[in-house]
Amino acid sequence: MPHSRIRAASAARNDVIRLLRGDHERLLQEFREFDRLETLHASQACQRVVQRTFAELKVLAGVEQQLFYPAVHAAVAGTDLIDQSQIEHARIQRVIGELEGADPDEQRYWKRFRTLGEYVRRHVEDEEGELFPMLACVPIDWDRLYDDMTSRRAELAEDLGVAFVPPLRRDAQPDFVPSHDEENDDELALEGQH
Repeated sequence: MPHSRIRAASAARNDVIRLLRGDHERLLQEFREFDRLETLHASQACQRVVQRTFAELKVLAGVEQQLFYPAVHAAVAGTDLIDQSQIEHARIQRVIGELEGADPDEQRYWKRFRTLGEYVRRHVEDEEGELFPMLACVPIDWDRLYDDMTSRRAELAEDLGVAFVPPLRRDAQPDFVPSHDEENDDELALEGQH
């Protein structure tokens, strides 16, 4: 394989990994934002973070399960990494389902959401620490996978009402995405005082 094709495949693989890491970081930021708002007793703002987190988790799960895992499954054959990731997704989806059917006014609701955060953190650590490093020399069509993932992500985000979809530019690092805009800062500060 010519050097330029190896380099292009490596760059495309890095784009796929960067896309997933960006989604992971946004989710972890949502859980950090929830913790911050909870200390301010800003329950309405916490509920908005919870709803946004559910939608973002569904988008990420859809992209990973429909496209990413099938594309890399053969490359990591002989390991249980994909099976483990799918079990983690099922656990996360089950907790989301429980929370969507529960009353947010119950104390158990917020504890269960914090548990969901721990599941997500563990899942991110497993993927970024074990799965992603194994993909260094995987010979798949990374360009096509990247294009398919960004397209599917945009579709799912639109369907689920996720307001922010990262830029589809391949040369950009994932941007930091604030959990709320500056307009909501005053509202959140007021909420925290009550």
